Amino acid sequence: MSWGEMAYGDSGNLPPPLIFLHGTGCDALDWMPVTDGLPHNQRFIALDFRGHGQSTVPTQPFTLTDLAEDVLHLADHLNLQALVIVGHSLGGMVAMEIARRSPRVVGLVLLEGWTSLSSAGSSFDAGRFYGALSETGIAEIQQKSKATRSRFQSEIWNHFWESVTAFDAYTYLHHAGIPIWEVFGGMGRNALTKKKLRIPPNPNIRWVWIPHAGHYLPHECPDEVAEVIDTLGIP
Repeated sequence: MSWGEMAYGDSGNLPPPLIFLHGTGCDALDWMPVTDGLPHNQRFIALDFRGHGQSTVPTQPFTLTDLAEDVLHLADHLNLQALVIVGHSLGGMVAMEIARRSPRVVGLVLLEGWTSLSSAGSSFDAGRFYGALSETGIAEIQQKSKATRSRFQSEIWNHFWESVTAFDAYTYLHHAGIPIWEVFGGMGRNALTKKKLRIPPNPNIRWVWIPHAGHYLPHECPDEVAEVIDTLGIP
C-alpha cells in the first residue's frame, strides 16, 4: 500500500473466503469469537483498517473510500474474484462502498452497518449501544477505541470522519442486485426504528434481528452472528 502496510489474517482454506471488516476503533482480533464458530472449512480473511490493529498509521489524509480501495487492493493481491463481505458498523459502511465500486462483490452481511451515520444515533431507544456486555467488556472496547484514536493526528482523523459523516448508501441499496443481509440487535427497537434506519425496499435485502442485543454484535453475541452467517446460504 502506498500509505503503509495493512495487516490481515487469512485462514488459508480452499473455499472462497468471507472478508471481515471491523468497526471504528476495533480490529481484526475482535472477529475471533465469530470466526471460531464458523465451519472449519470456511476460509475467512480479517484485516485491520489504516491505523487500526497492526496496520500502519497513515500520515496523509484519507477517506472512507480509501478504506474501500484498500480492501480491493488486498483482493487483487490475493487474486480473489468473488467477494462476500461481513462488516460491522464502519466496516459495514465500507463494505457497501466496496460493493458500489466493484462487481466482484457477490454478497454483503451488514452488522449494524449504517446506511448513513445520521441514522445511527436516532433509530433506537437510548441505552442499547453496549447491549448486555459486562462492565469489563465495555471497558475493553472503550480502551481499544481510545488507544486507536490517539494514534492519529487530529487533522487526519477529522478529515476521515468528515467522509464517514458524508457517507450515504441509500441509492446504492435501492438498486443493489446482490444478496444483502441487514443484521441488527433488537435491543431498543421501536415502532420507528425501521424507517429511521433508511434501508430502502429491495427484494435482495433481507432483515435479521438478533434479540436482546445492542450495537456490538461481534462482541456481545458472536455465536449468534456465526450462526446467522452460516445459515444464510451465501454463495
